[in-house]
Amino acid sequence: MAPRVLLIEEDGPRRDRARALLEAEGFAVDASGSGLDAIARALSLPPDVIVADLRLPDLEGHALAARLKRERSLQAVPFVALGETQEDHDLALAAGADGFASREPDARLGEEVRAFLAGKRERLSEAGERAGLRAFSGTLAAQLESAVAGERRATERLLEVDRLKSAFMHNLAHELSTPLTPLAGYLRILQSDKLGPLQPQQRRIVDAMLGSVARLSRIVDNLSDFASLQAGRAPIVEAPVVPDQLADDVVAEHRPAIRDARLHVAVSHAGGGAVLADARKLRQALSNLVSNAVKFSPHGAEVLVEVGREPGRLRFTVYDQGPGIGPAELERVFEPLHHAAARAGEEARLPGSGLGLPVARRIAEAHGGRVWVESPPRTQPASAARQFNGCKFVLEIPVRPADQPPADPAAPPSASLG
Repeated sequence: MAPRVLLIEEDGPRRDRARALLEAEGFAVDASGSGLDAIARALSLPPDVIVADLRLPDLEGHALAARLKRERSLQAVPFVALGETQEDHDLALAAGADGFASREPDARLGEEVRAFLAGKRERLSEAGERAGLRAFSGTLAAQLESAVAGERRATERLLEVDRLKSAFMHNLAHELSTPLTPLAGYLRILQSDKLGPLQPQQRRIVDAMLGSVARLSRIVDNLSDFASLQAGRAPIVEAPVVPDQLADDVVAEHRPAIRDARLHVAVSHAGGGAVLADARKLRQALSNLVSNAVKFSPHGAEVLVEVGREPGRLRFTVYDQGPGIGPAELERVFEPLHHAAARAGEEARLPGSGLGLPVARRIAEAHGGRVWVESPPRTQPASAARQFNGCKFVLEIPVRPADQPPADPAAPPSASLG
């Protein structure tokens, strides 16, 4: 079997010449233009000889030699470095290369590689090795410094892009909400018959328009909330909230969409009085979970919104009978702008802003709580006769009764929700 050479050279024409010379000498050549790709290839199938240019785009050849020589399966594999100067020669040998050849391929390349395959090894003098190691250490330090500086610049750019994205979304939400407010107001005036009674067909049109305005308003609210929460400019403003009433109001808000999809949506109450939370944000978060269940439930299916209370804790759970979410998507659905892929045999997913679930999670976290999803649900609600085999979204936050005084700031913090 022909000896196999792993040839690592970025320059295409030079790589082709070296390959032709080596194949003419009877070698089987596996060529790569990247140091990182070459590491993966060498580890998956160790070659008989490695021939690498010292000037690679992602990893210097001497660093590549040091990296590969650390692997037990590659320690005995000859590593021939291709360079131009005596400094290149000494640096490569100090890093672990076994030999050195000219960077410009010529007729001697195949003969030189065969000699290293037969056992030839180059060695530096003791003084030369010390000098080479010093140069190698300096080169690595310079590369590390450059990498750290590059990472810092990339982080700064990402932060700036993130800031600009949040500002854009906030401004966009403001520009969209400005015309929406009077539009919703005028439609409600028409709906109230203050300008005269509406014919049944006219009322259906106005109701449909109000439903569309409400959906657009929720999208605008998600844009605004996401931008504010992302920028850390969304403080929680506590006020009394009755959880059962909040759940009823959210479901009532979605009645037009529920009716269109011919769904049955029920609310299971927990009882009890008001608690302290940010009413608007909590309503927005629950509305996003209910909207998601309504959107992905098949016609005629059931959705359950369950309110649960424990000492110091409030939980909203939304069950549906939709197609569910694949294991790989369970956390990704909470990433901004992510849309879960349709499973095999399903229709294409309905379009959306991709912000509803991320906003719900961020609102819960701003309250000190969390949002998670199970698909299929690990447990079923005790109050329901039918099985919910789609998704179970849970929003859980710590709360205290509205008539309870604030905790003493000097007191030790309570345990966080797990």
